[in-house]
Amino acid sequence: MIRLALVVGAALCLLGCAATSPQIQHLQLSAGAAPAPQGDNPVIVLDHIDLPDYLLRDELLHRESDFALHYDSARRWAEPLDLGIQRVIGRRLQSSLDTQRVILFPDASSTPADWQLRVTITHFEATGSKVKIAGQGRWEQKNQVTLVVESVVFEDSQTLNSDSGEDIAKTMSQLLWKFADELAAAIPKRPALSDSHRSDEQSIEIETTHP
Repeated sequence: MIRLALVVGAALCLLGCAATSPQIQHLQLSAGAAPAPQGDNPVIVLDHIDLPDYLLRDELLHRESDFALHYDSARRWAEPLDLGIQRVIGRRLQSSLDTQRVILFPDASSTPADWQLRVTITHFEATGSKVKIAGQGRWEQKNQVTLVVESVVFEDSQTLNSDSGEDIAKTMSQLLWKFADELAAAIPKRPALSDSHRSDEQSIEIETTHP
């Protein structure tokens, strides 16, 4: 009888814990309803997205101040955040540049790319009633003797409609769309560099900051 009572008690305890455990909501960034591309130029390789370590967590991040962060264990990303950002930016670039050939790292083909894009995100989090993003995109077009670099510095924020996880993920996605549009606008539609170009380096920097 004592053993049976212990078993029953343990089962009831487990049921009680299960009943009070918070339900986890899994979130995903979305590329939205971007028009499907029809062309096949330029060929772009989108490199791995560089994120600071504090953003490489499953939990949704809320910034409370410059010195304090809060990770929401009840709201988690359904995929690694860097892969989600890469997927969304890649899809939006396809639409903006009208090219089906945006290749996501590490799936680079043997075909030389017209452009290689490296993206660094320094801030991407909810802060109070807003979501903020800050990052930089570096376009490179090169051959053996020539390197063209075009850099886009981007910072923006957007007010949340609510504090729901779905609204936060939606607003974060929309900020990525804006970033991708700025990236796409920074490069001309031109073929890859050829060895006939003279040896030099060109660099253009574009800074876009929204209040």
